[in-house]
This record gives sequence, structure tokens and C-alpha cells, in this order.
Amino acid sequence: MVIFYAEILCALLYGIASALAAHGILRDRAASARLAKIVFLVAAGLHSVVIGMESVSTDGTLLSGPNIIMLASWVLAVVTSVGLVVTKRGLGFALAVGPVVALLIVVSQWLKILDPTAADNMAFYQWPLLVPHIVLVFIACACFAVSAAASGMLLYQRRLMARRSAKLFSLATPAFDTLTTIARWSALVGLIVFSGAMLIGFTHMVALSAAMAQSHCAGGIGYLWPRIALSLLVAAAWGAYAVLSFLAPCAVGTRARALLSIGGFAATIALIALSAG
Repeated sequence: MVIFYAEILCALLYGIASALAAHGILRDRAASARLAKIVFLVAAGLHSVVIGMESVSTDGTLLSGPNIIMLASWVLAVVTSVGLVVTKRGLGFALAVGPVVALLIVVSQWLKILDPTAADNMAFYQWPLLVPHIVLVFIACACFAVSAAASGMLLYQRRLMARRSAKLFSLATPAFDTLTTIARWSALVGLIVFSGAMLIGFTHMVALSAAMAQSHCAGGIGYLWPRIALSLLVAAAWGAYAVLSFLAPCAVGTRARALLSIGGFAATIALIALSAG
């Protein structure tokens, strides 16, 4: 129960940090901005403690479905925390990522309640490459989250520019060009890492299918097709974004590319949720 209460507290703290960040950015309140950073870092620290407690518990490994969601949320929180520490204008990332992390924590708890026996995952013992596969997906998800957050801030800045608002000059977020660079390079790195994860997964799928055919096993791998289809959709979305951002930036506007980035991240979250189900 201690872990459960700690996870719920993490979700609440992330939500509070996001709300404070929004108040600090939109209302230009320095006190709210500073408090948002402190609350987010406290939430990330407690989040790390929870991950450590779960990893040494007897409920299974971190490779189980609900814990995969929890670990994915932790990766996003750590990336955002690093941004808050090393940059002076990383508060916008906390605003965007905070609700996502809180939602993933709640989803993780929901899955545990629905199926308490799902904590024990024997797939790791049958396929040791599951570890690098999942880790690569997490890293890619973190990169995509950074790109989506930067794209969201780009859309907000464009809205202020269209309104010719004076808030544009006092935003506690990176400059327009900086956000564009962060968004496209994060997407490119994430796409490369995600492609590596897909290669590992597809190789395992082919080997598993061949082994089942050779042994005349009655089972199949039909349960993998939804994951494969969604993985291809994620790769296609981010591949299109990378091409439009690096090779054909004039083909579509900044707004269209930003929406594509946010849509690609939404598809990534859906893939993780499907894989953990």
C-alpha cells in the first residue's frame, strides 16, 4: 500500500507542477515558475524512489505490463528534470510532460487493479533481448516527448505572434528557433532509436514464427499484429516529420509539422499502452 500511495502522490505532484508552470508562463509569475520547478523535481525524486521500491519487490520485474507504463512515465520525468536543471527556459516542458506522466502513473495503477496477476512476466526468460527492446522504446518515447513538447510550445508562440501579444517577449520558454531545432533533432534521434527497437522486435517475430511452423505448433502470433501495425504507424508519422523538417521544410508550414509531432507522440503512447495490455 505504501507504493500505491506514493504513486498517487507522484501523480498529484506532477499535476500541481504543471498547473504552477502554466500559471507562471501564462501570467508571467516568477514565484509560480520557481515553485513549479521545485514541485516537479520533488515529484521526480519520489518517482525514482517508487521505481526502486518496485524493482526490489516480489511483485515481478520491471518488464511486466503495468510496470512498463510506470517506467515509461519515469523516463519522461527524468528527461524533463534534466531540462529544468540544465536550461533556464525548460519550464514549458514541465507544463506539457507533467500531465502525461501523471496519466501514465494512473494507467499503470489501473492495469494493476484490473489484473493483479499480470506482474509476473515470463517473457523475459524466454527472450532475453526483451530488455534492450523495451529500453530502446523508452528512450525513443522520451525523445518523442521532448519533440512533442517543443512543438506544443511552438504552436503557443505562433498563436501569440498572430495576436501580436506582448507576452511573447516575456515567455519563460526557449526561443522559436531553439524550439524548432529541439523538436526536429529529438524526433530524428527518437526515430533512429525506435527503428532499432523495431528491428529487434521484428527479428524475434520472424524467428518465433519460423520455430512455431517447424514444430507444427497450433498457436500463432496474431496477437502481435496490432502492435506491429501501430509500430509502423508511429515510425511512419515520425519519419514523415523528420523528412519534412530536414529535407523539405518549405513543403508544409510550422503548424502542420508541430501537429504531426504531437500526433506521433500520441501514437507512441497508444503503442506503449497496447504493448502493456
